[in-house]
Amino acid sequence: MERKAQNAVPGVRTLEEKLLEALAESLKQVCATIRGRSDDILQPLERPLQVGIAFSGGRDSMALLEAAHRLTRSRRWGGLIEGLYALHVNHGISENADSWESTCRAFCDARRIPFSAYQVRVDRKGKGLEAAAREERYRALASAARELKLDVILTAHHQDDRLETFLLQWMRGAGVDGLSGMPAVREFGENGLLLARPWLDIPRAWIEAWAKARELAWVDDESNDDTAFLRNLIRHEVLPVLDKARPGFRKAASRSVELVTEAGTVLHSVAAEDVARCTDKTRPRALKIASLLNLSVPRQALCLRAWISSYGIEPPPRATLIEALRQAKQTHSDTALTIRLGAWDIRRWGADIVLHPYAKPVRDTSKTVSFVWNGEREVELAPWGGVLAFRPAEADEDGFPGELLRTGPLEVRARRGGEKIKLYRLRPSRNLKHLYQAAGIPSFERGDLPLLWCGEDLIYAAGLGPEVRKLEHPDGSGRTSPDRWVVSWEPDKPLFGI
Repeated sequence: MERKAQNAVPGVRTLEEKLLEALAESLKQVCATIRGRSDDILQPLERPLQVGIAFSGGRDSMALLEAAHRLTRSRRWGGLIEGLYALHVNHGISENADSWESTCRAFCDARRIPFSAYQVRVDRKGKGLEAAAREERYRALASAARELKLDVILTAHHQDDRLETFLLQWMRGAGVDGLSGMPAVREFGENGLLLARPWLDIPRAWIEAWAKARELAWVDDESNDDTAFLRNLIRHEVLPVLDKARPGFRKAASRSVELVTEAGTVLHSVAAEDVARCTDKTRPRALKIASLLNLSVPRQALCLRAWISSYGIEPPPRATLIEALRQAKQTHSDTALTIRLGAWDIRRWGADIVLHPYAKPVRDTSKTVSFVWNGEREVELAPWGGVLAFRPAEADEDGFPGELLRTGPLEVRARRGGEKIKLYRLRPSRNLKHLYQAAGIPSFERGDLPLLWCGEDLIYAAGLGPEVRKLEHPDGSGRTSPDRWVVSWEPDKPLFGI
C-alpha cells in the first residue's frame, strides 16, 4: 500500500497543472536571472521571453513543447512567452534520423510553431558517441539561439535523468561539479543566453502518463534500449533494483542531488573570492603563489580550478591540479614548472604561476638571418615571427650611426647563452640572463627574442634594448650626425599577450 502511494501518478488534469506550473516557475526564474534579481521572481515581468525548445521528437521533448504551447494560450501564464521556437538537431547517426525530423516538423506545423532543423556531423575525437553527439547538439543549439535572438533554451531533462547523471558521475569519481551537473538554470553560449531545465523535479512516469493522455505520437530512438551504453544500463537495470529495495527513493535522492548542487554553488562563490584575492593584477593570467599556498589545501585546488576555468579553459583532472600545486611549492625557477593543458601551459614566472599559450619549444639555437641594411624601415625575421623596425632618431635621442648599420655586416641570431650587453652608460655590461630576469621577462619567452649583431658585437637585444657603447649621443653642439637610427623589435604577437 505504501509503495503504491509513493509511486502513484496523479490524474491527467493534476498532471497538466503540475507540468505547466513547473514550466512557468522555471521561466520566472529565467526572467529573474536576466534581471539579476533572483529573489524578485514574483514581481511583474519586464517583458515576455523568446523561448527555444530543444526538440528531438522523443517523448520528453515532445511533451515539453506541447506544454510550452499550451502555456502560451493559458490565461494564468500566457504572458511569459512571446516567441516559441522548436529547435531540432539531426545527428545523422540513426538510419531513422530523417524520418524523426519529418515527424517533428509535422508536429510543429499542426500547431503553427516555428520549426528549425540543424544537420550536424558527430566526430568522436576520442570521446564516447553520446558525449560527442551532446557536444555537437549544444553547439548547434547555441548557434540557433544567436540566430533567432532567444533568451533561453529549454530542455526536457527530468528527475530520472538527473539521478542517472548523478550515478554516472559518481561511478567516474567526479567532484561536486560533476555530481551536480544538471543545474536548473545556467549560462549557455554567449550574449547572456540561458539554458533551463524546468522538469528536474518531475518523474519520467508523470511525463509519460501525460504524453499518453494527450495522445502525443513521439518517436523512439532505438539506441535508448542499448544497455551497452552505461546510461541505459543504469536506467533499465540499476534504477529498477533500487526501486524495489526502497520504493520512493527517487524523490529523496533527487533532494540529495539538489543539496549537492547548492553546495557546489557555495564552493564556486568561495573559489571566485579566492581567485580575486590571489590574482596578480600586474601580470596577465597570473596567480600569486604565496597567496595561493596560504589557503587550505582543498581551497588551493578549488582556486586553481576556478582560475583555469575563468579563461574558458577546460580544467584538468584533480591529479593534474595536485601536481601543479606540488611543483609550485617545490620549484623556484621559471623553467622548473610546466603543466600542459591542451593549447595552454601552466608555467612559473617569478613569484607567480601563469597561463601561457603553448608553443612548441624552439631548440635550434643556430638559426640566423643575415642582411644588408640600406635604410629600410622594416626587416622581416620569419624564424622569430616579427620584424626589426628602424626609425630616425629624434634630435635629442640616442641612435645607432647610419654608417655602422650600413657597413655591417648585420646578422640576427638566436640566444645561445653567455651573451652580455651594456644597457646603461654608468653601469657595467651584464649577462642577458640577469637582465631578462630584472626586466621581468620569463624564461619561456626568452627563446623567442632575437639578438642583432654587427660583426662580432651584440648591438641590440629584443626585450632589453641597444648596446649603449654603439650609440651616438646628441651633444647639443650640432656636431652630432643627424643620421642616427633607433632599432626596435615588433613581434607578430605581443610578449606574453600583454
